[in-house]
Amino acid sequence: MSATAAAATASKNLQRFIQKSHIIQRGAEKARQDIFGHLPQLNLDRTGNKAAKKGFTGPYLEKYYPTSINVFARKVHEGWETEQEEYRRVKLMQRKRKGKGPPKKGAGSRSKKKK
Repeated sequence: MSATAAAATASKNLQRFIQKSHIIQRGAEKARQDIFGHLPQLNLDRTGNKAAKKGFTGPYLEKYYPTSINVFARKVHEGWETEQEEYRRVKLMQRKRKGKGPPKKGAGSRSKKKK
């Protein structure tokens, strides 16, 4: 066997191996997709799978910020007020006694400008 014939058979064997390696790679890729649940990526665009796999943060935030007791207290007790609401009501009454409360409906400065 001459050197050129040996080189030709070697190159043919190499070509067959390369073809088979592509087949093996495709088979391995298919197996990886089946095992790990990956999707075939035909182009290099982003798929959004990473964001879709993330869990929802809503339940954790809801646990972190518990429901205020005022919600339940209003259902049980009539006229329930928080400290802020009570403070605002008292200040409004004081301003009304001084004559600095809100104007009656239709008696604001804008209605005075009309002809």
